[in-house]
Amino acid sequence: MENARADVHGEGDLSPSQEAARMLRGMALRDRQEGEELDLPDEQLRSNDQLQQDEMLALEAIYGDNLHVFGENSVPLSFQILVHCEIPDGISVSVDLRQGVDDYPNNWFTFSVKHLAPISLTCLMPPSYPSHHPPYFTLGVEWLDSVKVSSLCHMLDSIWAQQPGQEVVFEWVQWLQSSMLSHLGFDRRLIIRQSDSKMDPVDVRVVGDILSVEEIVERLISYNEEQCHETFLHGLHVCTICLRECTGIDFIELPCRHYFRGRCMETYSKMHVKEGSVLKLVCPDEKCDGFVPPNLLKRLLGEADFERWERLILQKTLDLMADVAYCPRCETPCLEDDDTAQCSNCHFSFCTRCRGRRHIGAKCITPEEKLLSLQEREKVPNLSKGNTGHKVNVANEIFSIKEILRSCVACPHCGVAISRASGCNHILCRNCDKSFCYSCGKAVNQDHTSEQCKIDREKLRVKVEVNDVMKKMQKDLRLTLSRAHPCSNCHQPNFKVGNNNHIFCGTCQVHYCALCQKRVYKSTEHYGPRGCKQHTVDLGFA
Repeated sequence: MENARADVHGEGDLSPSQEAARMLRGMALRDRQEGEELDLPDEQLRSNDQLQQDEMLALEAIYGDNLHVFGENSVPLSFQILVHCEIPDGISVSVDLRQGVDDYPNNWFTFSVKHLAPISLTCLMPPSYPSHHPPYFTLGVEWLDSVKVSSLCHMLDSIWAQQPGQEVVFEWVQWLQSSMLSHLGFDRRLIIRQSDSKMDPVDVRVVGDILSVEEIVERLISYNEEQCHETFLHGLHVCTICLRECTGIDFIELPCRHYFRGRCMETYSKMHVKEGSVLKLVCPDEKCDGFVPPNLLKRLLGEADFERWERLILQKTLDLMADVAYCPRCETPCLEDDDTAQCSNCHFSFCTRCRGRRHIGAKCITPEEKLLSLQEREKVPNLSKGNTGHKVNVANEIFSIKEILRSCVACPHCGVAISRASGCNHILCRNCDKSFCYSCGKAVNQDHTSEQCKIDREKLRVKVEVNDVMKKMQKDLRLTLSRAHPCSNCHQPNFKVGNNNHIFCGTCQVHYCALCQKRVYKSTEHYGPRGCKQHTVDLGFA
């Protein structure tokens, strides 16, 4: 595996890793000058050199891109390993905001991270390693104070002391990866605070800048976000729109932290812009209404569709404003004031309810009244002669109002007239994105649902049928009673038998004549040539 290699022989500013390598070379040179470096036989030196080369090959195979070697064939050999602490479930970080102020409110700020910035372990292998001396090393941990990093250096020394004469770099790295946090007491949470003692001794092998608590927190958060994003890009994820599994590089993440395939978001966005439902162009997650940033929409839609989105979103926003009305002449949005408005473009003053000329002090006419007015205007002779264009406009307006009154229902939320071609009574207004019942024109909520509306309509239908039956019965009864002849004695309505005018009242046991309403004692005396006719046909029932 290829390794990044850096040359430290040039002049000028050095990177932190190159500075650490230069520092180690200075340590090794000083020890040779002070006689600390042993004179070993050539056979031992060749054996150490072979062991060092074998160890480097193993380290390169294990740590790959996290291993950086300084110099191609430099002697002694120096390198740096970036060690990542093992926190499979993440770790909680608590920051002491007090900084020496005892009465500071809310002393602790806590957040969680899944990745910690790596530890830089820089090593130089002297000729006497591993037979007699350990490697020279420096240690840098940007999220720990110098005192804690010094304790880590001493722990690496103790690991070498437990197994002298053996290769130790792999053991160092393994301990830093798996046991360093528990050694410092940070098993469950990492505590960040300024060092309480400025006089504690600091190991000379500790490298790195001394950072403030604020700088440490900023670096922890930024590094964690970068690594989470990097992990996401190389991982496999399922798009909830198309249900396909793809790598994160094909996805787009919204500000609400939901992510979808770029192609799916492009199709989804263009569909809403084409249909004009731009208010529904939000996060596709069914439980989220997060917005899609305009800069992302511009990239997904392209110039033409993005311009259409801007126009539609402006129009929808104005339509949802209760105090905005459109001029009936030039369609310019105007501010409404007490059901009247004046256009800033053509200066036309109009009524926002009927969209006619402003009529202060007069009651606004209903659509039915406006229809009658237009029909009367159509009958005026001078309108029928000439001015064909104006006549066509009047005819179109009459037709539009008739169609609205016949087949449209006004949305109870925004007042837009809606006509249903087919489907159920549950209507979703595309202007204000709210639901209502097409059957009764009421808003659909917990108290009024489509099912309840069906029940109410059935009750109303039964009530209408019952009323119709009652009216028919009353009409038949009135018609029947109109054929009756009241008794002259008790006024009980009685009916003729056929065309016979001689009627017997069963209530008061009296005989009377249907023609003259007088009592009949003897039919031979009452009916005859000089009296009433006994058999006649009632007028209207012949």
